[in-house]
Amino acid sequence: MSGRGPCAEYAGQGSTEWFDELFGRYFARVYAYAVTRVGGTLAEEVASETFVIAWRRRDVVPDVPLAWLIGVARNVIREQCRQAVRQDLIAAELRAWAATSPPVAGDVAELAVDRDVLLRALAALPEPDREVLMLLGWHGLSSREAADVLGCSRPALAMRVHRARRHLDCRINDVVRDPDPRSEGDTDE
Repeated sequence: MSGRGPCAEYAGQGSTEWFDELFGRYFARVYAYAVTRVGGTLAEEVASETFVIAWRRRDVVPDVPLAWLIGVARNVIREQCRQAVRQDLIAAELRAWAATSPPVAGDVAELAVDRDVLLRALAALPEPDREVLMLLGWHGLSSREAADVLGCSRPALAMRVHRARRHLDCRINDVVRDPDPRSEGDTDE
C-alpha cells in the first residue's frame, strides 16, 4: 500500500472528517456491490459493517480505498453466510434431538412433550441467546465461567441470561401455540 488519501492526517488521529469523507464518497458503491451479492434486504447491513471495519482499521485504508472496501464487504458477506450456515446446522441438530431423543424418566408423555417444546424453542432462539443458555444449562458452567467464555462481566452475563430467558419464554409460547414440529420458528429478533 502506498501512502494514504487526502485526509490521512485526520484518519491517524481518529478524525470523523476523514471518515465522513470516506463514507460519503464510497458508501453507495459498497452498497451497490452488496446488493449484487446479497440483495437489498441485507445490503445496508453489509455496507454498514464494512464502514465499521474501515473505521476500526483506518490505519490501513489505502489511498484509493474502493477495492479495499469491496474486499472487506466480500469478507463480511462470507462471514454472514458462515454464521447463517452454523445457525441453521445448530437449529437442525436441536430439532433432530427433539425428534429422536427419548425422555429420561417420569411421565413419559409429559416429558416427551416438554422436551420437544424446549428443544424446538431453543432451536428458534437467536444464536447469542441460545449460546448463553446452553453454556449455563447444557454445559453446566458457572456464571463466572460462562462470563469468561463470553468475554463479559458477571453483571453483563446476568443481563444476557435474563434477556435470553425472556426470549426463550416467548419461543416456548410460540411452540405451544404452533405444535407442528415441521414448522420452523422465526429466528430473527
